[in-house]
Amino acid sequence: MENSNNGTKYVSIILFSLVVIVFVIFYTMVGKATNNIDDLESEKQQNEEQQSSYAEQASGLEESKSSLENLVSSLNSELSVINKKISDIEKQIEDKNKEIEDTKAELDEAKVMEQKQYDDMKLRIRFMYEMGNQSYFEILFSGDSIADSINKAEYVKEIVSYDRKMMEKYKETKKLIADKEQAYTKEQQDLVELKNQVKEQQDLIAQKINDTNKSIQAYSDDIAKAEAAALEYEKKVEANRQAIDDESRRIEESKILEQVSRERASKEQASREQASREESIKNAQGNIDESETTSKPDNDTPIYTPEGNDLDMLAALIECEAGDQSYYGMLCVGAVVMNRINSSSFPDTLYEVLYQPYQFTPVTVSGRFALVLARGANETCYKAAREVLEQGNIVGSWLFFRMNDGSRQGEVIGDHVFY
Repeated sequence: MENSNNGTKYVSIILFSLVVIVFVIFYTMVGKATNNIDDLESEKQQNEEQQSSYAEQASGLEESKSSLENLVSSLNSELSVINKKISDIEKQIEDKNKEIEDTKAELDEAKVMEQKQYDDMKLRIRFMYEMGNQSYFEILFSGDSIADSINKAEYVKEIVSYDRKMMEKYKETKKLIADKEQAYTKEQQDLVELKNQVKEQQDLIAQKINDTNKSIQAYSDDIAKAEAAALEYEKKVEANRQAIDDESRRIEESKILEQVSRERASKEQASREQASREESIKNAQGNIDESETTSKPDNDTPIYTPEGNDLDMLAALIECEAGDQSYYGMLCVGAVVMNRINSSSFPDTLYEVLYQPYQFTPVTVSGRFALVLARGANETCYKAAREVLEQGNIVGSWLFFRMNDGSRQGEVIGDHVFY
């Protein structure tokens, strides 16, 4: 009996020493992991500052670009007014050219009439000259009476007076038309000069618009560069955040595994001590009935009673984590959830287990779980959830799983490793 107690004592000391060693190693690792997280947080903060700086730079450039675009809009409006003015001036020039052409036609016609009148006068004067004074008097006094002769004399006088008046009239008309042509030509020259001045304004504004558009393009290029740089730092920040989450998840997982290990060691120690006590009692009493001293099989796994929308949540999680895996792979994911509920190292409700920080990425990080839960999981995932939750088909004792990248030892099932 004394040897048995000594053996038990030695085993207890060894187990306690192992637990202490594991405890020291664990907290040393946790300390290093905490330092690693601090480094990641510092790097993340620096990247966030860089991202913010480039974002502010892009915003400032965008404001400057917007101001230039407003300037271009204003210049375009001004250019539109000038284009309208040039169009009006060109229309006036066109009308003035037509007036000048019409005036030239009138002047040409007046010149023709003047020349005709002049030719007629010359012809009459020549006629009278060739006839001489005697013939002229013969015509005047060849009438049948004095009255007839007087009428002829008056007629000749009127012809001469008419010729003179028409000559003066055509001279005046000719001068008026010439003055009008000169005035129209002057107006045309003024319009052409005005058009040239307005055209200079048009060219100046067009050049301003062209230069401003180049500046806008330069700002656009700078904005694109700043946004690209901000995006790069945003990716770095996201990578930092993911690394922090992964490290935090690893620390949390290590804590839980260490706690589970201690609980198992404690249970094993208790079982050994119980067995030792029973052995001591048996040796002391000698003939005690075996059925009274043999412990009954221990089945301390509690039965979880689903509540609320537990079935919907478990089915949604199974679809998010193992929707593309085999049906057995779906059951394995469900088993991990139920094993956590039944473990003292985790919360004791399905909701709390799913929403525990750093555990299920679709639930606490990506938000995909909420989308699947809102629309409802597919029927196969519901079937697996019912089999695990309602029928108690727990296919393994694992507490964790992850994508199998070879970095973790465990039972590989499909694309996952369970441990």
